[in-house]
Amino acid sequence: MIWLGFIILTLATLGFLLWPLLRAQRQMADRKAHDVTVYRAQLTEIDEELARGSLTASEAGAAKLEIQRRLLRADAAAEGKTVMASRRSVVTGTIVVLLLVPMLGGGIYLSIGRPEATQVDLARMQQRAAQEAQIRAETERMIAQLRERLAAEPNRADGWLLLGRSLLAIDRADEAVPALDRVIALQPDDAEAYALRAEAQTLAADGSVTAPAQRDFRAVLERDPQHPGARYYLGLARLQEGDTRGAYDDWYGLAAESPADALWLDVVQARLRELAPRLGIALAQAVPDSKPPAQAGPSREQMDAAQQMSAEDRNAMVRGMVDRLAERLQDNPNDADGWLRLARAREVLGEVDAAREALRRAVAVAPQRVDARLALAFNLAGPAVTSRDPLPAEAAVEFGKVLEQAPDHPQALWFVGRSAYESGNNAAASAAWTRLLAQLPPESPEAKELAQRLAGLSR
Repeated sequence: MIWLGFIILTLATLGFLLWPLLRAQRQMADRKAHDVTVYRAQLTEIDEELARGSLTASEAGAAKLEIQRRLLRADAAAEGKTVMASRRSVVTGTIVVLLLVPMLGGGIYLSIGRPEATQVDLARMQQRAAQEAQIRAETERMIAQLRERLAAEPNRADGWLLLGRSLLAIDRADEAVPALDRVIALQPDDAEAYALRAEAQTLAADGSVTAPAQRDFRAVLERDPQHPGARYYLGLARLQEGDTRGAYDDWYGLAAESPADALWLDVVQARLRELAPRLGIALAQAVPDSKPPAQAGPSREQMDAAQQMSAEDRNAMVRGMVDRLAERLQDNPNDADGWLRLARAREVLGEVDAAREALRRAVAVAPQRVDARLALAFNLAGPAVTSRDPLPAEAAVEFGKVLEQAPDHPQALWFVGRSAYESGNNAAASAAWTRLLAQLPPESPEAKELAQRLAGLSR
């Protein structure tokens, strides 16, 4: 266990710290004992020489006096005891502290810490790495299958778009560019394809917004003037070209027009604060006030108050919130997500026609979005979705447009087949439903029912 290793390291550290102190103390004691013994032996020799007559009394006295002085300095009995006691206290205190600190720390850690945390984190990191490797392997497999499919059906724009996205997801931006070239060749008005190709070109150039990438980002703004990604990267291009003021102005405008909950807002604001000192702009004025959150909803206090309201008052409050969302969309009409939220709110209120108008606006703003067009198709279908009533022609048209963008969309395949069947075009119905059947689990109830319908078409 890892904490056992910590204990071993602590003991080793104690040994290194205490050994010099104990060794010095022992050496000092040994040296003093040796000196005292020598001096006392010399005194004995002087007495013997005096007895033999080798020394006179005055010479012996002088010699003894000198040796006694040395003996006093070496022995220093009273003072030596004090020093020794003091040094023993230092050593003892050091030992106590060095032992007590790790013991207390270890006790606290074992009581409130998590000794297994390192092992858990390591296991989690290994698990995450394995998951990432699996995801990458699955993506590589899907890319290989997609390439084979596109070789047989080279005019499928949605397939090339998916291939470009997948290559970008695994950091193969240089390979994504040709795939996105095909999308733009097939759908020259697809703003999303231009944005993805520009991003791929930038990533392939190690973050440099190249001239081709700038052209693509400008093409995006021609189709979607409020596109945040294009606006950000064009500001970055200005900065890379040395136009600090131009980059600041571009990003300031983007930050001012972004809702407070926009995912990109923190990045843009950080860039503004980074550039402000270069331009002599105070940090307090570097970042503009952001707009209210795009997904602003009722506060907790409003929700609690709504529970106490009558049904009529509650509906009135909801209508007020919906109306405020509609007002915000008048100021920002290119917010496709906002139109979709408004449509859902209108449908909850039973305002089907108003919801339909909001969905039309969403489709007009983002014609490439399958979810917006599909929502419009269901709105147009109305009760026919769950009844035996014939599918309205306008709904059938929208489901057909969904298939143009997503040829394997299961709901669109079902309703396109149903519309063809209701109009007597069994061949078209069979084609759509056969493609749908291939996507369903063979033993599922839906697959069995659809197989029966297909069998009925051939009679």
